[in-house]
Amino acid sequence: MTRPKTGYDVLEYEIREEQAATMGRLGRELQDTLDALHAFKREAGSSDAAADRRDEQRESLVHAAAYALWNFIVQRECSGFRGTEHILKDYVVPPEVRARMGVTRPR
Repeated sequence: MTRPKTGYDVLEYEIREEQAATMGRLGRELQDTLDALHAFKREAGSSDAAADRRDEQRESLVHAAAYALWNFIVQRECSGFRGTEHILKDYVVPPEVRARMGVTRPR
């Protein structure tokens, strides 16, 4: 026989459900930004666009990926998950993105 659900049990379940949904969304955002950065690197070699424009676009993509990585790692840690090295490997996070994680851009 299962025990009756208390208000606390229900609340705890809802919180865990929200944490899981948020981690899923942030993981997808991280993957999307990394995919965009990898695609840009592939296309940049074959593009005739001005170098300064490419540098600006690349900088923006690296920043977006670093910001997405930061959000994902912080959410994982807030949810009790520790250790980021396997995340960096699984998502194939480039060293430049790792180095920029948590760094804000000047306005």
